[in-house]
Amino acid sequence: MESAPAQTKTFEQKHHYLLKKLHSLSGIVPIGAFLIEHMLTNSMTVFGPERFNKTVSALHDLPWLMGLEIFGIFLPIAFHALYGIRIAMTADYNTAQYPYLDNRRYMLQRVTGYIAFVFLLIHLAKFRFAHIMGWGPEFMSHELPDKFALTQNGIMHWNVWGIVIPAPATITLYVIGLWAACYHFANGIWSFCISWGITVGTKAQRRVGIGAAAVGITLFAWGCLALYSLATTEHTSSNPPADKAATVTLK
Repeated sequence: MESAPAQTKTFEQKHHYLLKKLHSLSGIVPIGAFLIEHMLTNSMTVFGPERFNKTVSALHDLPWLMGLEIFGIFLPIAFHALYGIRIAMTADYNTAQYPYLDNRRYMLQRVTGYIAFVFLLIHLAKFRFAHIMGWGPEFMSHELPDKFALTQNGIMHWNVWGIVIPAPATITLYVIGLWAACYHFANGIWSFCISWGITVGTKAQRRVGIGAAAVGITLFAWGCLALYSLATTEHTSSNPPADKAATVTLK
């Protein structure tokens, strides 16, 4: 009697453990580190346009910026998001049968991952690839001096393919996206420490959980403060009028 031929394993099946570890790690470094830097930079809007412009300009003047963005931000985010969707699609949600805290946390981690992914795509389309999407070229230039005005205009004034979206709707969208990203990162810190064997025992996990929650709340507060400052600050753009960038006067 002939034995059944052995099934060929896929790349994912062969390297499942490694991919899971890399997915977990990429959520902390570099993606989590970038999220902290991004929220901290945006919170500088609280101190006025001049402080924010100076901070953003310093980041844009970093050497090898394009390489840092590609290999330190875009590629890790792409891997984390796409493999995270793969994990979420194969997840077994049983919160209805077992409504325990850990099960709810497990479900929310996947749901907020979906929300954060969609929010990130919209954010990148608005601020990094607006000329490709046909949403206007003004947000693409790092050379324009008034980054505050560009950011303010990008948050407050949405004209998507001729459809004007009111500011309250865009701010609400950003609040939801920020919450999803901050929760996903904070809970990711907690699960990362467990999966990597850093926290052993319920007491250590509880302490890390409190610290991770504090990080998430802080990041969310920074993001909301930035949105509030952008929505309430009266500012006239100092960007020069040109074909590549529209003159923005915000009142």
